[in-house]
Parts: sequence; C-alpha cells; structure tokens
Amino acid sequence: MTPGPELQAAIDAAYDVFAAYRRPGRLEAAPTRDPDRILADLTSAPLRELNSERISYYAGKAMTTVGDDRDYRHFLPRLLELAAQKDCGDMGTDPEELARKTVHGDFKKWPRDERAAVIGVFTAAARQAIGEALDQATPEPWLIGLGELGESVSPLLQAWLAATSVDAGLHLVEAVRSEAFRSDRDAPTQSHPEALAVRLWLRGPAVRERLEALLFEVPEDETWRVEAALIESAMTD
Repeated sequence: MTPGPELQAAIDAAYDVFAAYRRPGRLEAAPTRDPDRILADLTSAPLRELNSERISYYAGKAMTTVGDDRDYRHFLPRLLELAAQKDCGDMGTDPEELARKTVHGDFKKWPRDERAAVIGVFTAAARQAIGEALDQATPEPWLIGLGELGESVSPLLQAWLAATSVDAGLHLVEAVRSEAFRSDRDAPTQSHPEALAVRLWLRGPAVRERLEALLFEVPEDETWRVEAALIESAMTD
C-alpha cells in the first residue's frame, strides 16, 4: 500500500530514531553465509533506496546467523517501509516475521523511543490496512505482529469490527479464511499471548456475527467469499 500521512509520519520517525545506528562496515557471520556478499548487497544503495531483493536474505538471517542487533536496527526502518509497501514476501520481511525477529533482538530492552517508533509503524500500518483494497494491504499480519511485540491489539480489533466499509469487511473475511487455512499446527510455538488473541478473535462469535451481516452488505459477486469464510469459521470450532 502507499503510506498515508499517519503511516508515512511513523516510518519517517523510525528512520530518525534509528539513524544513531551506523551502517555496518562488516558483518559477523559464518563463512558459509558469505557475509561479504550480503554486505555488498546491503551497501549497494542508500538505505531508503535498498530494494527487497537486496535486503531480504539478510532480513531472514539477521541476528540468528548474520550480524547483531545493532546492525539490524540500522536496517529496520527500511524493512518496515518495504513491509508497509507490501514489497516483501521472503522470510524476515513480512510484518509477522519482522515482529518476531525484532523480539529476538531483545526488543523489550531497547530504549523507549526505539520501541515506540516500531510500535508506531505497526499501529499505523494496521489501521491504514483495514480500509485499503484487498490487493493493496492485509491488516492481519500487522495486528499479529503488534501482538508479538507485546502490545494490546484490542482497540484495533474493535475498530476493525466496527468499520463499515466493504473493504474492511472483505479484509475480515479473508483473515478468517486465512486463519482457518493456517490451523493450530502452523502457529509459532512461542507466540505472545496478544498475538494468539488475534487468532482466537478471528474464530470468535463477534467476528462470525459480523460475517453474517456482511452477506447483505457486500456486492453480489463477493458473497461467495463471505459464505466460504462462514463455513471455514464453523469448521474451526
């Protein structure tokens, strides 16, 4: 999605806050990871111009086998920006994976302004995604990611449920279908309770009631989506 004013302001704030972390001159990694090649990709353009092709491999390996949390914090604003633009898809560059990776970097011990900057992007992205067209954004990963960061997602979930636009309703439909498809065995074993709360909410009666109402609100050619979500929701009980 194209960031709106609130989301763009949050992204810009993240760049400002994390500017204290300089671009690494070398990366600690096993030789088999080819850290020189990774660093060459990461330094091939200014931070704001790095594309997903250049940064996604690093994002998936960061802090586990490549570099440390200070390296990661330098690149984090760009990763958040690419995720918001939906220019991502590899491990480590989608909102849920970004959140888990950030938590792995001892997020709770980061300075308050850094934590606030990350949470600000996730919150603004989730809020904007709720009202975007289906092919432009997906709220669910941002909400689950926010939960993984330990933030309460209840206000945003209630806002989503109360949203009256067709797009917001169809996002809810697709989130329910995605949740039914994913199933319990696909959920991370150490998810934060707030992240699990999103998944449980999608299976709950309030969402099902909203889906039933959507049958009379969506265009006729979209009713099949709602009907499928209702069936799949019932199967998760």
